[in-house]
Amino acid sequence: MTKPGIMTGKEAFMNNIAQRLGRPTPLAEAPERPFIGAPDFYQQRKRTVDERVDEFVHNWTALSGKVLIVEEAEAPQAIAAYIAQVCDEHDIHRIARWEHEQLLKLGLDAPLAEAGIETVAWRADGADHLADVPAQGNWASRSKLLQAAETSRLGVVWPDCAVANTGTLVLFSEGGKGRSVSLLTEALVAVFHVNQLVYRMGEAFAKFKQAYPELDARPSSLNLITGPSRSADIENDLTIGIHGPGKVHAVLIK
Repeated sequence: MTKPGIMTGKEAFMNNIAQRLGRPTPLAEAPERPFIGAPDFYQQRKRTVDERVDEFVHNWTALSGKVLIVEEAEAPQAIAAYIAQVCDEHDIHRIARWEHEQLLKLGLDAPLAEAGIETVAWRADGADHLADVPAQGNWASRSKLLQAAETSRLGVVWPDCAVANTGTLVLFSEGGKGRSVSLLTEALVAVFHVNQLVYRMGEAFAKFKQAYPELDARPSSLNLITGPSRSADIENDLTIGIHGPGKVHAVLIK
């Protein structure tokens, strides 16, 4: 039984917090929160497109991500050359890409093939042109496309949007936008327009709800990618690239 006048560990802890906040005692009731979500003053913070680009680049590169910014007129040639360069640096000969309208417009497959790089498109017949991929155990029963994606060492995606103030890619996974392309590969190249950049994470979630208002019609997952995969054990030994790509590249089209 606690003796009168002697504070328990919890009471002492709460009193310490109150004093640090400039209060004589802890609050007896929770403070009112008249709004839902981000406070008004935070939502009122606006950034121009150039400011969002600068902030995204700063946060993405701080996480060891690489960035390429290209003009739209030069995008097809510049992006194909950039992907080929990344593949050459890491001795990659097979890549997987989303079957995304914007990626198809760039026409990357042909110039990459000329550079000796095989492309697996994430669609039902995307792996039909490939030789059988050796597989053992349970993996042998998986689809040929999934096996081919697993042996592709670089993935190319077109994010649905990106968040400037956290340096985050936002990927809605559905149809030709398989999450295996961004999770199974050693390296990732994300290509998108600068006008897809939002400032806050809440704006990305709002876009998701607007695009898929009906629960039953929503994609199987919403993936948030902030830099390369990082994992740490109980001793805080950091390892890069265990649960996703260890090298990440963002290509912004202006």
